[in-house]
Amino acid sequence: MTDAFTESLEAKVAEIAAIEDLVEQGRAALEARQKLAASDQNLYAIQRAAVQRLYEGRTWTEVGDLFGRSHAWAEAIAKGRSGKRGRAGHAAESTPSARPAEGQSPDTTTP
Repeated sequence: MTDAFTESLEAKVAEIAAIEDLVEQGRAALEARQKLAASDQNLYAIQRAAVQRLYEGRTWTEVGDLFGRSHAWAEAIAKGRSGKRGRAGHAAESTPSARPAEGQSPDTTTP
């Protein structure tokens, strides 16, 4: 990241944090995060295309090494299996624990 990018982002965060009206502040934060998410998706597509093109004539290990990452990371990015990307149809909520049904003690880590 460039210093100008970081400074611009930090300035926007400070601007939003300075908004006194909580509804206005929350809406401004939501809008900024939506713009960031859209840009992140565009950057991910660029990164994915670069990894795919770099794989031509290279192994996944070599491509991963170019980014300081593993071969599994490179292959996952190229194939769109990055764990940080939302997937259409993916459950919005986690599946309830099957522990009691399996005869185990219920999960007590959540309220």
